[in-house]
Amino acid sequence: MSLQNGIGIKQLTRLLPEGVAAPSAWLSANGYSRQLVRKYVLSGWLEALCRGAYARPGHPVGWEGVLLGLHRLQGVSCHVGGLSALNRQGMAHYLPLSGEQRILVMSSEKPPAWVRSVKLPQELALDTRSVFVEDAQDLGLVPWATGIRDWTLPISGPERAIMELLNDVGSSEHSFEHAAQVFEGLTVLRPAVANDLLAACRSIKVKRLFLFLASHFDYPWTKRLDTDELDLGHGNRQVVKGGRLDKQYHITIPENFGAGQI
Repeated sequence: MSLQNGIGIKQLTRLLPEGVAAPSAWLSANGYSRQLVRKYVLSGWLEALCRGAYARPGHPVGWEGVLLGLHRLQGVSCHVGGLSALNRQGMAHYLPLSGEQRILVMSSEKPPAWVRSVKLPQELALDTRSVFVEDAQDLGLVPWATGIRDWTLPISGPERAIMELLNDVGSSEHSFEHAAQVFEGLTVLRPAVANDLLAACRSIKVKRLFLFLASHFDYPWTKRLDTDELDLGHGNRQVVKGGRLDKQYHITIPENFGAGQI
């Protein structure tokens, strides 16, 4: 092995942890040509995960490693959101015994093709929608330790995550009842963060639904929500088909909600 080749491998092991996907674009930007990458694969220093992504051999690449490669190495703005973020923080209502099979990834950018090509036990559900205004894309995010070196991934704090979840209420992803069960577990939220997110939220439905559930569960933090300047729109919003209309927030809710168990 040549001295130059040895230096390249040493640098690679320093820059690229085991268990992290290395995009071809990142390898090229760090001086590893296609020919050199091919040589490393043949020599066993790298393995191809799919077209456009590689990894150090001997350690499986999980969804965390894929997102680290996407966010930290390739520089794509993304974060773990919604129910997946709440699960990471132990705040979801329940987690299936088989583990989480769907990881919600929020990004304002369309991810490169290699991200969908890496074979994973879980589905990476990539969502390019945003319920928040453009200059609030990082609002309410917190770092989450991946367990790979000291590398972290941005995930939605509970205040942002529940709003991302509420955005999907009424779709096939989340029912009103499930959202209410998750919200019931949010006994401690940061009202200042929640206020900032509500002010930056684009969705009238999300804001009304958040405030309705906050009022329903009436936790101490809900007393510090500031709704005076909040744009809640006009008219009624159908959240649940065939439900009854809540007269305060003008959203439809299940007929028997609040009368017994959710």
